[in-house]
Amino acid sequence: MNRIVIRWWLVFCISVLLFAIGYSFGLVDELYAKDPTRISFLILILYFGSTLYIGFSEWAISKDKISDEHYLNVRRIAWFVSESLLALGMIGTVTGFILMLGSSFESIDVSNTETLKATLTAMAIGMSTALYTTVTGLICSLWLKTTLVVVNPGE
Repeated sequence: MNRIVIRWWLVFCISVLLFAIGYSFGLVDELYAKDPTRISFLILILYFGSTLYIGFSEWAISKDKISDEHYLNVRRIAWFVSESLLALGMIGTVTGFILMLGSSFESIDVSNTETLKATLTAMAIGMSTALYTTVTGLICSLWLKTTLVVVNPGE
């Protein structure tokens, strides 16, 4: 097997291992509970799909099944997806702030502690959406770029 494909396989296995560790510690369940927009899961799906696409392309180029021109397009697409993951994280941040500030103060009554609790709960959900989507987008984008550099550093 080609050294580049082996490097990709190593990075992919580390990604799956880190996801499994996060799942075993309950991070995936917490992400599901704290991100009602599910943008974080879209980011994760795009990340893993792009990583598999890179791996398949590396394998295909090592077997001379695709042209060098097509391979360069694959890398361009992967860099674009990496930047898109960052953008999706920022969209999640803005969406979280909209959730946090949008309707939180409409039914607030400062003399009633129950309405204050409900307001703070709604604000916490919006803030957690903002932070979780941001960190998911940043990590996945950085790891996808790392994959592209580690797999084939010559380009």
